[in-house]
Amino acid sequence: MVRSLARTLRAAAAALACGVALFAVAAPHPMDPLTAEEILAAADILLQGRAAQPGAIFQSIELREPSKGEVLAYRGGAGPARQATVFFRQQKRSYKTTVNLDARTFTPPALIPIGDGQLGLTITEVSDFSFIFTDPSFLSALALRGIRTPAQLQRVFVTPLTPGSFGLPEETRRIVKAQMYYIDGGVINLYARPIEGVQAIIDLDERRIVKLIDTGVVPIPQASHNFDEASVGARYGLRPELRPIRIVQPQGANFRIDGNFIEWQKWRFHARFERRSGPVISLVTYDRRQVMYQGSLAEIFVPYQDPGTNWFYRTYMDAGEFGFGLLASPLRLGLDVPANAVLLDGLVAAAIPDPGLPVIPLPLSRVIGVFERLTGNPAWRHFEQFAPGGGAYEGRAEVELVVRSIAQLGNYDYLLDWIFTQNGTIRGEIGLTGIDAPKAVAAGSRRAGDATRTDSPVAEQLVAPYHSHHFSFRLDLDIDGQANSFLLGKLRAHPAPGPRKTVWALTEHLVTSESEAQLDEGNTQWKVVNPGRHNAFGEPVGYIVESHSHAEPLLDKADFRRAAFIGHNLWVTAFDPDERYAAGDTPNQNPDSPGLPQYQRNNENLVNRDIVLWLTLGHHHVTEAEDWPVLSRKNLTFEIKPSNFFDHNPAVDLRRAPFEVRR
Repeated sequence: MVRSLARTLRAAAAALACGVALFAVAAPHPMDPLTAEEILAAADILLQGRAAQPGAIFQSIELREPSKGEVLAYRGGAGPARQATVFFRQQKRSYKTTVNLDARTFTPPALIPIGDGQLGLTITEVSDFSFIFTDPSFLSALALRGIRTPAQLQRVFVTPLTPGSFGLPEETRRIVKAQMYYIDGGVINLYARPIEGVQAIIDLDERRIVKLIDTGVVPIPQASHNFDEASVGARYGLRPELRPIRIVQPQGANFRIDGNFIEWQKWRFHARFERRSGPVISLVTYDRRQVMYQGSLAEIFVPYQDPGTNWFYRTYMDAGEFGFGLLASPLRLGLDVPANAVLLDGLVAAAIPDPGLPVIPLPLSRVIGVFERLTGNPAWRHFEQFAPGGGAYEGRAEVELVVRSIAQLGNYDYLLDWIFTQNGTIRGEIGLTGIDAPKAVAAGSRRAGDATRTDSPVAEQLVAPYHSHHFSFRLDLDIDGQANSFLLGKLRAHPAPGPRKTVWALTEHLVTSESEAQLDEGNTQWKVVNPGRHNAFGEPVGYIVESHSHAEPLLDKADFRRAAFIGHNLWVTAFDPDERYAAGDTPNQNPDSPGLPQYQRNNENLVNRDIVLWLTLGHHHVTEAEDWPVLSRKNLTFEIKPSNFFDHNPAVDLRRAPFEVRR
């Protein structure tokens, strides 16, 4: 993935050098992403103003959203000043600033101290590790493993892994810890032949190995375990081909895309693409009523459970350290998305190793798919066998609108779906597939059934360490406006008179401050209401957030200090435009507890306020033989669904579908 991005960077840089216009200039809505010209202008303003020096690495340049008031008041034409949030690095130091693109001004760059973590990795830093192949100790370690000739060395694939934060001496530097794979014979699976036992700790600023750890030679696995059709056919055989299954819309789609806005079945929302979060869904209304101001992926934390020298540090923050959007992959019609999907491009800022061109607008092709799907289920139905005439039936076919992106974050592929339904519900879904991270072991050294194990054998000479996936979503619900409150509901059993001994009832508690708003599941209901608006029956209008995928951390707090958001299923904070990410701006190598614990430190009031929910999903992956050589998809889901927001079932007005078979 890094290699293909590097090629794209070179092509984009060449186009810019030739004066080729890559993208349109206009940005008609205040929430639209930065254009290519705006990305270049942000860097130029800082360089011309001498806040940044030639050779500075611009890690991130993204839209700084206008205030909510300005966005909601916008009615077309000239909008608020266009601004960019810029993170950049120079002279081994990191900075953050806000650039006013219209006025060509900027705030004084704020130094990000080492104690506040490091910026996420850039393509500049991870696209070329040729320098480590000049290190004698590194070459000697490879030679001990039979890799000596120039041709063999060219088949060594270096993956830069972020080091976590454990208080080790090397963590005062900006580092990665390299894992090597021998890719001779690799076609699609580049991870099947790990070069185990050797670890190169690399200083990214100095571009050199500062420490080499060799815990002993482990034989390199021999099999490539490719899973392309030809390889699988040769090894296992293939099942018979399917007969064609077509998804067609001969009269066109039922949704409409207008700029960055999408309209479908009473829904209207704005979608843009960002380097860190991928798709960002904003200004969501249903039948012109406000539901959600913004929803986005806020962080991913993936701790592996092998405590060994070469594995203990593998506690990745995939969004903050690498970028879900930056590593989004092109979508394929008929495979990643149905054939009827509309594919949209993205644009992010990318640093490149060229002092004369410090940043380029990197085009990412086909990284968002928008499509309708017929689920094969009824949205609602009832058959009444006692109706006059021998029975009566009413039902409606369920159709959903999906906004999908897929990112390749190392060996894993993550599908991220925002799903809009006809009954006023929004569903978020994460799909996990890709390749288990394998660890090489000596043949016969690992036996199935070992006690207190932290991995499973998946192939000859390979085990797959257990690991967890934790995802945080930032959900800025605005239910019919911004004056909202949060109700914590609990289901409790109560004594009942007569033969019945107990009944359960819902008791709702108003959560008044942020200190109360670190919540966990267990017969609970999480509801955001607008106390000033009521439905026809006097109930405050609201929406419930419901998680279907929860996993306790199962770690000492010291092991997830910088990912403290996983300590609770749900956090609620007062809205702050600078609080975008669950683990803060700089989780990479952060020794503290950034993000949500800091956001709640001032213990703000949550009653009749603009509030934000931070939802944590999780999955503990106990690896199995069936995971190899490629993982079947597993889904984690949550729902945002109406609760007394309507006076009746909002899907009752659905028409019978033209594709319904009536017999």
